[in-house]
Amino acid sequence: MAKDQIKSGALLSYVNIILTTFSGLLFTPFLLRQLGQSEYGLYMLIGSIVGYIAIMDLGLHNTMYRFISKYQSEKNVKKQENFLATIFLIYGLISLLVLLIGTLLVMNLDLFFAHSLTDAEFSKAKIMAAILVFNLMLSLPLGAFHFIASGYGRFVVVNVIGIIRICLRIGVLITLLLMGYKSIAIVIIDTILNIGIGVVYAVYCFNHLKIKIRLYKFDMEFIKEIMNYSFFIFITAIVNQLFWRIGQVTLGIYSSTVAVALYALSLTLVIYYQQLSLAISNVFMPKVSNLVSEGASGEVLTSLMIQIGRIQFVILGLVLSGFIVTGQSFIGFWAGEEYGEVYWITLLIFIPVTVPMFQTLGGVILQVKSMHRFEAKAYLVMALLNIPLSIWLGMVYGPMGIGISTAVSIIIFQIGVINWYYQYKIGINVPRFFKETLKGILPTVIVTVLLGQLVNSMGWEGWLALLLKMVFVAVTYIVLLSFFGLNSSERAIFSGYRVIVRKRFKYL
Repeated sequence: MAKDQIKSGALLSYVNIILTTFSGLLFTPFLLRQLGQSEYGLYMLIGSIVGYIAIMDLGLHNTMYRFISKYQSEKNVKKQENFLATIFLIYGLISLLVLLIGTLLVMNLDLFFAHSLTDAEFSKAKIMAAILVFNLMLSLPLGAFHFIASGYGRFVVVNVIGIIRICLRIGVLITLLLMGYKSIAIVIIDTILNIGIGVVYAVYCFNHLKIKIRLYKFDMEFIKEIMNYSFFIFITAIVNQLFWRIGQVTLGIYSSTVAVALYALSLTLVIYYQQLSLAISNVFMPKVSNLVSEGASGEVLTSLMIQIGRIQFVILGLVLSGFIVTGQSFIGFWAGEEYGEVYWITLLIFIPVTVPMFQTLGGVILQVKSMHRFEAKAYLVMALLNIPLSIWLGMVYGPMGIGISTAVSIIIFQIGVINWYYQYKIGINVPRFFKETLKGILPTVIVTVLLGQLVNSMGWEGWLALLLKMVFVAVTYIVLLSFFGLNSSERAIFSGYRVIVRKRFKYL
């Protein structure tokens, strides 16, 4: 794969994520005010419930990415064509199952929320759930073309399409909400966009990548190989739904849509934070595939993890520092003073989740080595143990209890157990990884936060004060990082990105 594709793809991934984050941060309070607290909570609740059906993808999207990358590096066209034919046959069955299970879910929503939703909320919930089921039935197979393009290393195209989708979605939704439409209109627009973008990817794959889907042989052994690989990615998808969405469902059953709205805002910020690290690691699967196929040692893979982990931590560290210093004021202006608890819930999760977020390349290495089974099993245990803990703490402490449960689970499993596996089973030098990844960057974060708290102690209030504090944190972090945090190769990397930006935008 061309280095330009990796650099440009990673750069555009961050443009995509920054655009997603900032548009989301600006759009969320607008959405909250247009829908109202209860309907916003209802919208997030139904999205969480239907999201459990989305795991019926069975991990095939990520499996496609891995196998297409593999066949491209091997230049094995025939196997790729047979693989694609087999995958789309499986998707046909999945779509039928989504329709069946989704219909049963819509017909039996009252079993879960009869006592927590009003009649009006319940009526809207059924309509939204039905539309989202239809969305999933079509967008799961169509979404496969996105991963085919990624497997070909077309990260620029993938991210440009993603950027266009974000702009279209925000523009259309703002117009409709101002016209008085509510949550049902949102899920209709999302359905149209998901299906439309899926069709665009399909046209691109057939017309520009010239992919062909041919079933040369219906090989059950090959299907077993695909399913064995994808099964544990599927388990990870179940874990993600159980772990990250159980809080909203718990609060929806035992509390109210208002409590759901409170926790949903925290979760929104956590999701944006997590995306910052995934932008880089996702584009490195083809490179990791080549290294593994060449028999790279654990120390070589550790070096790559350190290289990518430090870049991830540089970006995460800036956001974490800024949130610790200015987050409380930001949330007050962003969502409203009544959402002050969101700061503490979010911070409680931000701090521990930072570690697995700058180790995401480890997960890519596990997938390429087909050793992701343990990770999936560990995360499944984490999610299952988190359910009763979330229910108990959620009933006692509300949304804050869900945050506590989430943070404890991350520390035990995603930091403790998984790093043990990296060290003793994969050959990653974990002590070296942490020592070299944190070097210079962690002290920069700590000093930036301490200096930021001194500014906070001055008692400045208002939007202008918040903006000035954000600028102070950013400038302090960048200056400290430049002098003490980055090594020479990292300075060269960031300098290289500056050259790319100048090439793309001559006026910069």
